[in-house]
Amino acid sequence: MRLRNILAIVLTVLCVAMLAGCDEQGKAGSGSSSSAAVASGSSSSSASSGAAGQKAATMDISVYYPDVNATGLVAVTKTVKAQEAEKYQAAVEALLAGTDDKKLTTVFPKKAKLRKVSVSGGVAKVDFDKNLISGFVGGSTGEEMLVGSLVNTLTEFPEIKKVQILVEGKEIDSLSGHLDLSRPVERMPELIKK
Repeated sequence: MRLRNILAIVLTVLCVAMLAGCDEQGKAGSGSSSSAAVASGSSSSSASSGAAGQKAATMDISVYYPDVNATGLVAVTKTVKAQEAEKYQAAVEALLAGTDDKKLTTVFPKKAKLRKVSVSGGVAKVDFDKNLISGFVGGSTGEEMLVGSLVNTLTEFPEIKKVQILVEGKEIDSLSGHLDLSRPVERMPELIKK
């Protein structure tokens, strides 16, 4: 019982810290510009892929955020503009952009940057910079919510069955020692709130 109380306090502090970070981002215009940031991020890479004749398309995607009590993940529909080959990157960028919903939060460190997403054989390899680990402050529940939000977001695409998290291009064993990330992770439907 004591461990449960400590965990509840830690999660509350974590959620408050995350919300405080979101407020700073909100001052910079996280609301509608978070979608614009995803679209503009895709546009810069559109120029390089544009020579191949691909056109950017607007698509609705489901991204998953933990509720503020960290009791489960809630799907949020976001609209992104991306070429077919960039849709996975756009989905993760939309997830990292956060949400304005006060009942939801994100557990990704604010300084964590997405380097690349590649998909092969039903496995999405998602490569982050080192700030994913160095900036992560959650415990076991936070780690589960972060991994679950990423995995459930990407496995919304039917061609993706598993997700492998990389940091600086290398496989990792775990974010903070609670989940085995040495192998690709399957969808985590038990975390999704109905």
